[in-house]
Parts: sequence; C-alpha cells; structure tokens
Amino acid sequence: MTQEIEVVKAEAAGIVQWAQQLTVTSAHDCQAVVATLAKLKEIRRRWTEYWKPLKEQARQAWQSIVAREKEGTDLCDEAERIAKQKVLAWQMEQRRRAEEEQRRLQAEAEERARRERERLLRKAERLKTPEKKEQKLAEAAAVVVPEVKVEAPATPQGAALRSQWRAELVDMAALIEAAKPGTVAASFLAFDQKRADAFARSTKGQVPVPGVRFVEEKVLAVQKGGEK
Repeated sequence: MTQEIEVVKAEAAGIVQWAQQLTVTSAHDCQAVVATLAKLKEIRRRWTEYWKPLKEQARQAWQSIVAREKEGTDLCDEAERIAKQKVLAWQMEQRRRAEEEQRRLQAEAEERARRERERLLRKAERLKTPEKKEQKLAEAAAVVVPEVKVEAPATPQGAALRSQWRAELVDMAALIEAAKPGTVAASFLAFDQKRADAFARSTKGQVPVPGVRFVEEKVLAVQKGGEK
C-alpha cells in the first residue's frame, strides 16, 4: 500500500473517531457535520479510485480463469448429457418393450384361463350326477389368471435411475386465485422487493396496491461541489 493511500486511510479513521465522539445540539452543529461529511465524500472517492484499477485487473484475471475453466467443464457437461440421454433412451425403450411383452403374455394367460373355465363349465353341463357337476363348477370357479412379470434390463452398476419432478407455471391467474393464506399455492408466490421499491419511487406511494404498504423514509443527502 502506497504512502498516499495510507494517508487517506488515516483520514478516514480520523473521521470515524470524529463521528463516534460527535454530538449534535444545534443548527450550527448540523451545518458543521454536513461540511465534514462533504469532506468524507472526497476521502471515499480517493480511496475507491486507488482500488479501482486493482479491482479491474483482478476482475479481468478472474474472468479469464473462469472462461478457461468453463471451456473444459462445458465439454464434460455436454459429453455427460449426450451419454446419459442415450443410456436413458435405451432403458426407456427396453422398459416399453418389457411392458408391451408383459401385456401380451398377460392377455394370453387370461385367454387360457377363460378357455379352461369354459371347458370345465361345458363339462359340468354334460354331467348328470349333482356331486360331480358341483365339483366341476367349483373347479371352473377356482381357475385364476396368473400374474405375468417381464423385467426390463437392470440399470448398469454404478448408476441409478431416479424420478425427478419439476414444476411448470401454466396459469399465473389460477395460481394467484388459489393462493389463500396458509395454502401451498401461497408459498409459491414471492414478493419482488426490488420491483416494488421501484414502483414506490416512481409513484411516490400514491398508487395503492392491495396487501402492500408504501413507506416514506427521510435520507440525509450531502452536497459536494454544489451538487447532490
């Protein structure tokens, strides 16, 4: 740190000490404070001007490093995205085929069971002995359809197939209408403080908005060189 900036730092430290010991009991005191604060603006300007080029150099160096880092990570991310997409597409196709095969085999099993029941019922109709007829009817009623399972290929070792949910806003008006206090919908709505403050400044709080209170705060502005 150069001797010049050390002087500026000492001046700033001195004004902090002055502010801590300051008492304001009259209009003359107020005027004196404003005059000293104007000097503080100049001290602040000199301090920030010293660091400005150093910050710019550091920013440019940081941006350059980040850009070079991103070159490699972007390539890795792209390769990962493409590879995962292809693995997932294959797995989804295998699952689709397994489900299709399961439906086909299940339909065949149901058809076999239906035919077996019909066979036993026809045989029961031909029987004259009540006991034997009742037995065949019971056998027909006992015919069940086995549940067919067709498993898709397992997920590769070292990987896991997870379901990932996300939300999409499709109707803001409907969400606002549903956002009653304490509801899940209400938790989805966030107050835009920055936009609301800008609206308050532009309208000076004269345009009411339900649920929002506009507050006027006084801020002391110190002039420098005849300008605020």
